[in-house]
Amino acid sequence: MRRPIPPPPPGDGSCGFCGFQIPSESFDGPAGTAFCSERCRQSHADRESPFAGRFGFKQYSLGVSALDALLPWGIPANSFVLLTGHEGIRHRGLQTELVWRALTRGEAGIIVTYVDPPVAIVDHFLTFGWNVLPFLESEQLQIIDCFTHRLREDHRSPSHQVEWNDFVDRFLQEPVTVISDPTNLRSVETNLHETLRQNDMIGSGIVVLDSLNEIEVQGVQHGTEQFIKEVRGDICNRNFVPIFASATQSTTEEFAQEHAYLFDGIIDMRRTESLIPGARIKQLSIRKMDGVRYRPQWVPYEHTGHGFEIYDPQHECELVSAPPQHDVIGRSQ
Repeated sequence: MRRPIPPPPPGDGSCGFCGFQIPSESFDGPAGTAFCSERCRQSHADRESPFAGRFGFKQYSLGVSALDALLPWGIPANSFVLLTGHEGIRHRGLQTELVWRALTRGEAGIIVTYVDPPVAIVDHFLTFGWNVLPFLESEQLQIIDCFTHRLREDHRSPSHQVEWNDFVDRFLQEPVTVISDPTNLRSVETNLHETLRQNDMIGSGIVVLDSLNEIEVQGVQHGTEQFIKEVRGDICNRNFVPIFASATQSTTEEFAQEHAYLFDGIIDMRRTESLIPGARIKQLSIRKMDGVRYRPQWVPYEHTGHGFEIYDPQHECELVSAPPQHDVIGRSQ
């Protein structure tokens, strides 16, 4: 279950059915309950399940420590979010954790991969210590493979590979959908919708697009813009399933600037040597997140073994530079 942002306390002038503020004259109900409209009062009378008090489907915490610290009020669940930064900044690692947190909450996850084969996607999880194999077996995690058919035909089905990859491939037979023409963004969108339907992803789950750069390369810019508009409208706005797309700044910053309206949120990631001379520190910041307040500062982040977290780089450098402590053996007393 999504960890919801606490709703307003009862009795503060909010509707007893939809849960939002009553802007004008209220409609009285049983036991002193007030409603904002006749429709809400009638829905309550018909014993429909009220939305008041259960806002997790609309706004929730991501479960990633580094992001939750900057988004203490969570994100709207109908968001299309861009993770943008220079190459090697670990934005795909952050996406991997976003999917992992959703899976361990009991939600479904879909990864659309243009950059890596499915077996490498599995390895991303395992590298961080997150055993995703059971979620592949149950098909709670699905992969839409836009990588394989970009290879030469004789390389699409390897005749030999390391034994471990042969083993992992057995988990990938059912949960992977291979796209025969990755340049056809309409086909990608159709398969994405079908996968959401099969997993009954309404008000739960997460979708990850591993590289907006490659989506641009495979389609034309107009096609990319239309693709974003359609999946944002259908998946995010109608189903309340957030989408997180990665992009490297070198080729997409101009696109992100000119089409910022396409994204409900933009998370910037960078390296800087300004904090500690000679040390490249990774930082992230929220450039925009529509619908919620957020903390706008840059913060250092790194994978600590439990996930991506904010840390104190000065303290870490002091620990690294401190001389080792050795026990003295054989000293006379």
